[in-house]
Amino acid sequence: MALVSLDFFRAAMFRWLEYGGQRPQTAQWTATASGAVVLQKGGSGIKITKATPGRIFDPGVTAAANMGAAMAQSAYETLSAFFTDTKTGPCDYDLIVTGDLGRVGHQIVIELFQKDGIDMKPTYDDCGLMLYDGTQDVHSGGSGCGCSAAVLCSYLLGSLEKKILKKVLFCGTGALLSPTSTNQGESIPGICHLVCLEADL
Repeated sequence: MALVSLDFFRAAMFRWLEYGGQRPQTAQWTATASGAVVLQKGGSGIKITKATPGRIFDPGVTAAANMGAAMAQSAYETLSAFFTDTKTGPCDYDLIVTGDLGRVGHQIVIELFQKDGIDMKPTYDDCGLMLYDGTQDVHSGGSGCGCSAAVLCSYLLGSLEKKILKKVLFCGTGALLSPTSTNQGESIPGICHLVCLEADL
């Protein structure tokens, strides 16, 4: 087992040091993080008051190093459907967060809503950006479900419990791909599911 681990380490070092592979600025760093939440029916505390299940959208992005762009359309579509169904807008929430779009995907969502005449900037953020303090070189930000899990279970739920935040839209984002589909040049569809979290007032 030790030999396998050593071989893996050597391969990784060759890839990044000797081979000289460059990560584009659109690339994100996979977050080694996790979180868990237990839900119960009834009682007091933070409530899930509304939800919108997402649909798969394929914007045609084929670069695995540009996951934010691959998932941004699905985040926009889910949020748009939610705003339409609930007759609300960004100003009705203290914070709106997507899971792991990073800098590139975050900006795309802002621009898509700008075309609809909706300003997302005052209340919109992304867990892939919130996970880091801005001093680390993580290119476009964090990636993976660990981003949203860690930010939700630490900052977001803590702020809702203390009533610093009262109403939050939490939008989990994901990309539907495999190494095989990526190597074959297939596009990367995205999906986004949304829940509205509210502090117990």
